[in-house]
Amino acid sequence: MALSFFSNTKPYKSLAKHSFTTPLAMDPLSSVIVETGRCIFTFLFTGIATLLKLRHNTDCLRKEIQKLEDRKNGIEEAVRLAETEGKCVTEQVKGWLRKVEEVGREVRPLLEKADRIAVPGCNHCWNVIPRYRLCRRMVKKRLEVMQLINSCNFDNVVMDKKSPVRAVEKQQGPSLAGQREAEEMIYKLMELLKGGENIRIAVWGMGGVGKTTLVRNLNNELESSSLMESIDIVIWITVSKDFDLKKVQSQIAKRLNLELDANDAIEERAKMLLKRLMKKKFLLILDDVWEQIDLDIVGIPQSDDQANCKILLTTRSLDVCRAMMTNKEIKLDVLKEAAAWNLFAQNAGDVVEVPGINPLARAVARECGGLPLALKTVGKSMRNKRRIELWKHALHHLRHSDPHIKHIKDEVYHRLKLSYDSLPSKTLQSCFLFCSLYPENYSIRTNELIQCWMAESLINEHQPLEECFNDGIALIETLKDSCLLEEGEYAGTVKLNDVVRDVAIWISTKQGSEEPCTSISVRNITKSLKQFSGSSELNVLFLVGNPIDKIRDNLFQGLGKVRVLNLSQSHIVSLPASISQLCELRALLLRDCCYLEKLPSLGALYELRMMDLSGTRLRELPSGTSKLNKLRELHLSRTHHLETIEAGTISGLQSLELLDMSCSAYKWDTRCNREDGRASFNEILTLEQLSVVKLRLDKVDSLVLDAAWLTKLREFDIQISTGSYDSNPLATQHDEKRAILRGVDLMGTKGLNGLLTAASALDLIICGGISALSELSVSHGLSCLKRLKSLSISKCDCITSLISGNTISRTILPNLEHLSLNRQENLGEILGGMVPRKGCLRWLKTIEVVDCKKLKTLISFALLQQVKHLEEIKVKNCRKMKYIMSGEVSAEMIPKLRVIELSDLAMLKSICSRLPAWPALETLEISNCPMLTKLPFATRNRIAALKEIRGELQWWNRVTFTNDKIRYSLQQRFQPLQPLQDDRWVRYISISLIHNIVMNYIIRTQVNKESN
Repeated sequence: MALSFFSNTKPYKSLAKHSFTTPLAMDPLSSVIVETGRCIFTFLFTGIATLLKLRHNTDCLRKEIQKLEDRKNGIEEAVRLAETEGKCVTEQVKGWLRKVEEVGREVRPLLEKADRIAVPGCNHCWNVIPRYRLCRRMVKKRLEVMQLINSCNFDNVVMDKKSPVRAVEKQQGPSLAGQREAEEMIYKLMELLKGGENIRIAVWGMGGVGKTTLVRNLNNELESSSLMESIDIVIWITVSKDFDLKKVQSQIAKRLNLELDANDAIEERAKMLLKRLMKKKFLLILDDVWEQIDLDIVGIPQSDDQANCKILLTTRSLDVCRAMMTNKEIKLDVLKEAAAWNLFAQNAGDVVEVPGINPLARAVARECGGLPLALKTVGKSMRNKRRIELWKHALHHLRHSDPHIKHIKDEVYHRLKLSYDSLPSKTLQSCFLFCSLYPENYSIRTNELIQCWMAESLINEHQPLEECFNDGIALIETLKDSCLLEEGEYAGTVKLNDVVRDVAIWISTKQGSEEPCTSISVRNITKSLKQFSGSSELNVLFLVGNPIDKIRDNLFQGLGKVRVLNLSQSHIVSLPASISQLCELRALLLRDCCYLEKLPSLGALYELRMMDLSGTRLRELPSGTSKLNKLRELHLSRTHHLETIEAGTISGLQSLELLDMSCSAYKWDTRCNREDGRASFNEILTLEQLSVVKLRLDKVDSLVLDAAWLTKLREFDIQISTGSYDSNPLATQHDEKRAILRGVDLMGTKGLNGLLTAASALDLIICGGISALSELSVSHGLSCLKRLKSLSISKCDCITSLISGNTISRTILPNLEHLSLNRQENLGEILGGMVPRKGCLRWLKTIEVVDCKKLKTLISFALLQQVKHLEEIKVKNCRKMKYIMSGEVSAEMIPKLRVIELSDLAMLKSICSRLPAWPALETLEISNCPMLTKLPFATRNRIAALKEIRGELQWWNRVTFTNDKIRYSLQQRFQPLQPLQDDRWVRYISISLIHNIVMNYIIRTQVNKESN
């Protein structure tokens, strides 16, 4: 159009020529005037024509730019399709698109200005010069637009090669920003990945705990992390339960832009992957792994000389971690109460703050057991529901393990059931379901659980008790490794997460609808219990923790197949005589029935294998007990009122393997006096199968506690304490064969030889008669107490030293591993005088000293030369302690020392002389030791094992260092102790973090200056 416009100016040029030309010859001046006139006339006519064509040019430019926009949209759509296929756009197309964008930015203001000028009455309407300039620019831009339109006929929009591989591909998922525990976990993972070596890390935990979400956030943070300087590419692979090797190979190949033929054998595909990956430094993330993956078969390079390969996997099973040979396993636990509530409230909305709803909402959140998946699902299902009745309804169903909301069943229960389905045997599945019979959040004693499994024939009972126990522990550990069981509140207990228990009950209910019910657990019975109807096939009856005080006489009628009866922690005073009808009963548990005073005859329970009467108020053992010739375990611990056991009762239990009467009031007669009709200690000696004994004696007799008999036992816990049946407050670490002497004259009491010779753990509490433990060995003619592995001494004020060289001529305590000294008022030294060069305390691993007021030095130079296997030192509240280790200490003397914890040592000046190397030290904790201002580090090198130094910030600021390099190195490891709470704690941590950052910067600057 622009070209035709200029061609239309030719007639005007012709007119101008004829107007100013005459046949008469003109002089030169006239010629100049005529030519100038013609140019002016041409310019004026051209300008007028341009002005007259403004609207026409505007419309034409608008049409052409629309054509260009249509072409551009088509090209961009082709580009998008190509990029989704991983293909690369040609540079020609990229350049064309850039020019289109540039022209578009220039044309848009021209069209807007033309529209404004075209409006009648506009200020520019009669301004000729701007109109003229605008029109000329539009003509020029129209030519550019037409040229771009004509040049967009590309042969190829994309190249044959694929687009460059991005180092990190973002993963979709919820952000964990602001969740402190999660952010700390991500930081921990980042630190583990920083090492230059090949490493395998596993994040494991129960389903729905947030493993995938955590690792997705880690993946996304890697993009901006300095860690990517040492990693070429992060490869994310979702494995899932239905593991498909070819699918995993294809996912890796796609990430690498590598073409794999689907028809090729796995081995050929693996070779291609291996060849490509050997050139890479990569992080392979394997999400949701259910079984071992042979990475060699996949094509992942393994050895250091092949590639720098880091692997991070998520799984529900610790067994998978072991099979994958991970270097570090990090368990992801459920959320703590505060964090769980925040997550629930975030999903449920502001309604949770409504006064009438808030307590119900918090109760609903607690029922989710801290499981993020459950908290989110339940929270969303209750979002902004403002009727209290709806919250009560939800709470009721959650407490009864009823997935009333479809999303809970689909998103939570079914996903957790996958862990149950993946258990390797039906036996394990039954063991797991059995745990759900216990009350919610109940810490189950592992011994009791194993006993019940034995009674239910889930463990082969036709083997020694120790083997049964080992089998049970293996089952428990497998369930724990599968995240279906977790540690209980107390040592030796396990429990089910609330949501996992709900899933177990849901599974049991589904199975119960298909076959007869064989197990019943009843809760919250406040009145007397009536007879169970239609329960003739019942095998297990659990009434744990019910406040019932009476059981009707006919309760047990028709329950002849019951094998396990558990009434523990109920308020019953007695049991009805109908219990004798439970002829198949294997396990009777009445533990902690603190009101139970009397039991009927149990002589008809011929199949009984285990009876637990611990913590009851029984005054006498039930009649007929002697007839229980299949009984293997009898638990009578904490029977503080037990006075009578009929003579012949214990000797009649010839199958008995375990007798636990620890902390029982029953007084054993060690002289075999049968005149009072009570059972004597000699009856215990007649039990051929007995392997575990726990009891208390008022006194000892050398004939009773014979070393040969004690050695034959697999485990014993024998307490000698006149008139006292309290348990020992200090738990020992080796309690296989444990002797507890309380208030005993160690020098004057005879009959201790057998006990001390056989014991592997010895607790001395308020004992007298000796000034050093070495005297005990000499006076009783003991052979150096060589079996002792754990020694605890508490409140024995007569003892001034543990070992005195003046009283021994040979080694003593050669195999002791754990030493605990507590409240020793007069203890001045551990090792005194000249002692044999080798042998004394040579295997000592841990030493713990608390409240020993006169002890000035923990480890003398003489002792230091003995304890080369020492791993832990813990000292607390020793007011005169000045030195932990005295003399010139070398790294060779403490090659295995890992932990030093010191607290409340007002006079402590030194841990030891400064060492050039600490080969094994991992943790140093200093608390309330105001005079300790120097640390035993001579150099920043050779302390690679040191992970953290914990202490008060004020103390750390007073510590002096030999140079700034050491200070900077240790500053990186310093973690302030956190004694404050609430908002003060937050301020304390904030100040500490700021302090660390500032100090690190100052020291780093000084170190750099020195280096330069």
